[in-house]
Amino acid sequence: EKNPRAEIELEKIKIKLDIKKIQLFLSTNNPKIRYQDIKIPITEIKIYSKINKIFNSKIEVSKLIFAIKNFKTEDLQKIAIRIKPSNFKTYLLNNLEGGEIKKASFDLNMDENFKIINYQVNGTIKKVKTKIKNNFIIQDVSFNFKTNKNLTLINSINASYEGVLISNGTINLQHKKNIEIQGELQSNFNLKEDQLNKFYTNIKFLK
Repeated sequence: EKNPRAEIELEKIKIKLDIKKIQLFLSTNNPKIRYQDIKIPITEIKIYSKINKIFNSKIEVSKLIFAIKNFKTEDLQKIAIRIKPSNFKTYLLNNLEGGEIKKASFDLNMDENFKIINYQVNGTIKKVKTKIKNNFIIQDVSFNFKTNKNLTLINSINASYEGVLISNGTINLQHKKNIEIQGELQSNFNLKEDQLNKFYTNIKFLK
């Protein structure tokens, strides 16, 4: 299937019927998907639809599951340019460089208007450079993550900043009216006096 923005090529589609749940299940592996000449490395797609909705003019997808692998940050940024403005888009375009989404899986529950009503996402980020504020840049950021509407768990955090190596860090974010953050980081460093002064100056600047 082709349109001015996307190209999709599917080699094989599996179709299963679940009589008990009155649901149709479609799946495919390694689809070839390009969006404005950007390859999207999706490894599998699973779609669930209610049987009684299939024969209507409007198809309703109740659940969408898909996985990606080795998605470069620069390609993600090229796609983000074309989405609606948001804080996430601004941060993605201006504060991240290099690295990749090593792997990630998305489990999305949707209503009849394709609005996401619930979700679970987990994956691994590797070797990203991120700018927190002005010249406060953290190198080689890698971590595992798992997130849903209520909670985000980040673990196995590894990174480096001005000679400070961070390893085995964990961060938990509770998605409440005000986001609550808990976590801990382990570090190992051997800094000269001028490096130490620069490090503490930047830490104070973030407050």
